[in-house]
This record gives sequence, structure tokens and C-alpha cells, in this order.
Amino acid sequence: MDKLEKYREYIQQLLTKYGSYKPSYGDVEVEQIFDTVRDHYQLVNVGWENKRRVYGCSIHIDIKNEKVWIQWNGTEINIAEELVLMGVPKQDIVIGFHSPYKRQFTDFAVG
Repeated sequence: MDKLEKYREYIQQLLTKYGSYKPSYGDVEVEQIFDTVRDHYQLVNVGWENKRRVYGCSIHIDIKNEKVWIQWNGTEINIAEELVLMGVPKQDIVIGFHSPYKRQFTDFAVG
């Protein structure tokens, strides 16, 4: 299996795991969105809590130029470390929600 296929599989495994957790509040679904053609992956919360609409992306990961870009992490999960434990090298992970300037001070790729 080539690197790109492995990264796709790892991301889908990770999001499937966390997407299976149902929020303890309201009538909210967690949608797992996998675009394996354009390499966009998300967990999106959709539903209602009391009379308020709930909608938002909790995790967004892309694969660009054979690197895993964590575009958004609205959870307490350390997604980058989980990907490292799965076998993705730190130099292939970009913390995309950090500014390009800040990325140079992490152990991960700058872009």
C-alpha cells in the first residue's frame, strides 16, 4: 500500500472512531465526511439542542502534497499525536490551524 493510501486509511479510521461517539446533549448526529477523490475529511455535528440549531465542524483534515494537514481541531483530542502513533511521520503532518510563522516552532512540518 502506498503512502497516500495509508494516510487515507489512517484518517478514516481516526474519524470513524471519534465519529461513533454520540454527543450527550440534544438530538445531534456526528457526520463522517470522507472525500477520497479530493482528500478532504471532516466530522460535522448536525442537529438540535432544545430549540437551538447545532451545526459545526469539529475536525477537518486534508491531504495536500502527500502531507496530512490538520485544518481544524475543535476537540481535546491530540490528532497529530494519534496519527504519529498510527505511523504518520511528524514531517508529514502540518498543523494547518497554526499560522505559518508558528509552525516552525513545532516538531511537525511547516507546510
